[in-house]
Amino acid sequence: MKNIYFFIGTEAELMKMFTTIRELKLRGYRCIIVSSGQNEIHNSLFLELAGCNIDIDLSQYAPEVKSAKNYISWLFNTRKYGVKVMKEQLPAGGREDCLWIVHGDTLSTLLGAQIARKTGIKYMHVESGPRSFSLLSPFPEEIDRYYASKYSVVNFCPQKIYAEYAEKRFKGKAVNTYYNTGIETLNYAIKENRENSHPRIVEEKYFLLAIHRQENLYNKEYMVKLFTKIIELSDKMKCVFIYHEQTKDALVRYNLWDKVNSDKNICIIKRRPYVEFIDLVDKAEFVIADGCGNQQEFYYLGKPYLIMRLKVEKDSEGVGWNAECFGNKFNMIDYFYNNYQKYRKSPVVMEKSPSVIIADSIDDYFAKGGGEIDGEGWEKRSD
Repeated sequence: MKNIYFFIGTEAELMKMFTTIRELKLRGYRCIIVSSGQNEIHNSLFLELAGCNIDIDLSQYAPEVKSAKNYISWLFNTRKYGVKVMKEQLPAGGREDCLWIVHGDTLSTLLGAQIARKTGIKYMHVESGPRSFSLLSPFPEEIDRYYASKYSVVNFCPQKIYAEYAEKRFKGKAVNTYYNTGIETLNYAIKENRENSHPRIVEEKYFLLAIHRQENLYNKEYMVKLFTKIIELSDKMKCVFIYHEQTKDALVRYNLWDKVNSDKNICIIKRRPYVEFIDLVDKAEFVIADGCGNQQEFYYLGKPYLIMRLKVEKDSEGVGWNAECFGNKFNMIDYFYNNYQKYRKSPVVMEKSPSVIIADSIDDYFAKGGGEIDGEGWEKRSD
């Protein structure tokens, strides 16, 4: 039996990979979940949907308090521990029957790639390709994705342009999946919401706000200007503010929490499970947020989205279509409110399953001994 190790760090990674895991299990692969501990995923709905449990738990160094210092400590300690554990777990002479999968652009993506290289197991990178071409923005995602892609034997890219870039830039094979695997997760959530309706948080029209990126939370000037604008905008349209604990901590630190919390036009709610979150997005007029994964989801939904980041990946989904990048121009908030309806688009209809494309490529990889696919080498050039 072929062993596929899925290195999972965050809830979002698991959400985007559960359909791929199910597809591979249907094809007879043994799917092994390795948890880095970046997020707590033991009780995740998507672990259940994938039909899996955590098989290898590396979370003993997971930070209890989220901070840059604690994450750096976790990264180095978990890499050392992970290499030790995986050297014990992997078969001594049969690693050609094993494959390691990393996903996306988180710290766990980089960590998983490093553990794979240190233990001598080939790995593939799902959601490779997108680049801002600035290592410091988005930080650390640009660094994480670049170095994970650099040594992967296959880079699965959600658009042709990304696949072409990866094919030229990296040593591994590039495969175009046409969509991010997140579109399958999104379709699952939409179906669930159709079958199980949720009550509206507010009856009036509202826009949705979600800010959680570290590069934003540690920028006092940004946070003060942003939430001053949000309070002004909420006088025109109700705001539903989904907050992360680290966002609340930042607002308290900058003496903004009480001001936002007392505003009658801002409805503050804690993070919701993914299916409920998509329902909130679907009912919103538009979204102001800073999530990278959200950009793809909202593009697939056709939802107007103001991306609260300084830079976005070149040619990334939705920019200039349903979305605009804030780019440190706070007047963009007023502009977007006045023009959001022109950014409302029809949802994207999935014509090809990215999970099936990934599984087909893995079939070919093993069928050809990891040496070639469609007549071309998996590893085009040596280090």
